[in-house]
Parts: sequence; C-alpha cells; structure tokens
Amino acid sequence: PLAPRRWLALDVIATAFVAATILVVLIHASAFDHAGLIVGLHALLLAGYALLRRGATRRPALGTAFIVYLFAFVLAIFQTMGAIIPPVRGGARMDDALAHLDTRLFGSDPTRWLEPLLNPWTTLVLEICYSSYFFLPVLLTTLVLRRRQFALFFSYAATIVGCFFTTYVGYYIVPALGPRAYVSYETPLPLGTVGRALYDTIDALDYIKLNAFPSGHTAVSLVCLAILWRESRRLGKLCTPLVLGLIVATIAHRYHYLV
Repeated sequence: PLAPRRWLALDVIATAFVAATILVVLIHASAFDHAGLIVGLHALLLAGYALLRRGATRRPALGTAFIVYLFAFVLAIFQTMGAIIPPVRGGARMDDALAHLDTRLFGSDPTRWLEPLLNPWTTLVLEICYSSYFFLPVLLTTLVLRRRQFALFFSYAATIVGCFFTTYVGYYIVPALGPRAYVSYETPLPLGTVGRALYDTIDALDYIKLNAFPSGHTAVSLVCLAILWRESRRLGKLCTPLVLGLIVATIAHRYHYLV
C-alpha cells in the first residue's frame, strides 16, 4: 500500500484548511448568493480526499488515484477562492498599499526596471520559466515515487500543500489584483505569438485574480527547488535557472509586486 493508516501531517493540513474555509463561508453566509453550494463543494472535496486516502492504505491502484486527486484537490480549492474572497473581504483591495510600499522601499516601480530588456524573445523565455511552476511539483512527485519512497512522498506533499494553503491565506488577508491590473503602463508587454498564448492561458486559469500577494509561484517553486536539490543535485541544477527566471518573470511580467 502507498499510505499508512495513521493520520499524517498532510491529512491534518488538508482537513484543517477545508474545515476553516467552510467555517469562514458560514460566518459570512449573508454575503454570498450561494453559500450552501460552496460549503457543499468543499465537503465533497474533503470526502473525496478521505475516501481515496483510505483506499490508498489498501490498494496500490487507489494510491495512484489519490495522488492524482491530490493535485486536483489543491487546484479546485485554489479556484474556489475566486468565489469566496470578494464576499468575505467586502471588495477590499490592497494594491494601492503594495504599490506604494514597493516605491517607498525600492525608490521606483520594480515592475518597470527590466522594461528596456523586454522583447518578444525575452518575454517568451520568462513566460516559459513562469509556467514551470505547474510542472515542478509533478517532477518532484515522479522522482520520489519512482524510488518507491512513499513515506517521503507524504512528508514532501505536506510541505508543498502547506505552502500552497499558506499563500491562499495570504490572499484572504491581502487581496490584490497585481500590477498588471492596477498600474497604468505606457506600453503593453512585448509578447510574441507563443508568449501571448502562454500568458493568456495562465490568465484564463487564474480564476481568483486577487492573488498578487504573496506570490504562490515563487513560494511553491522555491520549496520544490529546495527539495529537488536535496533529492537530486542534477535536477536541482537543471531547475535552478527556471526558478530564477520565474522569480524575475513575476515582477517583469507585472504579475506581482516585489514586496
């Protein structure tokens, strides 16, 4: 079996976050048009997690299904934040404070620093780096499971899922659209055809919108990179330029503030 029967840190993190989300929605139920639907969806997500987690203790096939479900679980909860944060925060936006803090700390707008270097080729490279965020957890999972290090998988999964959920909490506390939606720029990003396709795809997947602080791309990618260096120095070396490019892209492509 892939998983032990006892509760693990991953189970505590998943259950606690979903339970806390349900509680927040119930407390602010009057602000929602369909609070019951959101609560029911989260209850179903947690029930699916519990059933497959239990099945993973018995059959390898259900263990594989649980791993696939875990990725979908984290993504589904991310998407629901888009329907939860605006009613809970009453339309609050922190972009003005974040943009002001950037200028105050760094003397100018950091999202403009690399503008002279941007062209369709450099933006394509940066957009590819930014997109690597979606594949780093998959790469790490594949590496660990190929070695049949199941206990290690659950330990790393708890760390990564905990990192995801910590950034989600940040979106509640500091809802912000990001520089690309808040700051007025003289010129648009010089994206080529492929770069534009990647940019638009990422934008379409981003249902929350109010997720500019903190940068989940940076946080999760750095955690994955640290683990990759621990498990495979070769992969760590290969992925380091991607993650560094990703961090640059968060600012140069106006996704996030520098703070």
